[in-house]
Amino acid sequence: MDLILYAKEMANKHYDEKGLAHAYRVAKYVEENEIIPKEIKERCIALGYMHDLVEDTDYTPDEEMLDKQFIECLGFLTKEKGRPYIDYIVDISSHKASHPEAFWTKSADMKDHLMQRETLTERLKDKYMKAMPYLL
Repeated sequence: MDLILYAKEMANKHYDEKGLAHAYRVAKYVEENEIIPKEIKERCIALGYMHDLVEDTDYTPDEEMLDKQFIECLGFLTKEKGRPYIDYIVDISSHKASHPEAFWTKSADMKDHLMQRETLTERLKDKYMKAMPYLL
C-alpha cells in the first residue's frame, strides 16, 4: 500500500474533526516545502498526516505497514506527558541527521500552530517561539 494513502486512512480513522484538519494542514505544509529533500518528501508528508496519532489517539504503529525509521520518527514526534516541551524539541533537533523526517514534520506542525490565530494564545505563542530556534 502507498505510504501516503495509508497515512491518510489512519488519520481519517483516528483523529476527531479538529485533529484531522490540523493533520491535513501539516501534510500540506510539508508537501509545499521545497527545501525538504525529494528522497524523504513522501515520508514527511505521511508523517504530517500521522504526527499526532500516537500522542492523541488510540493508534499503535503497524510494524507490518511501517518500517523502523518511520516508527522511530513517530516516536520522536510523540511528546510524553509531563516532558518539558523544550526537551522534546531539542530531542527532535538533535536527531535531525538521522531522522530528518521528524525534524521537517515538526517544523510544519509548529508553523500550523502559529498560523491558527483563533486558537493561538499568548502562552502557546510563547512556547512555540521559545522552541523555534531549535528548529532553525
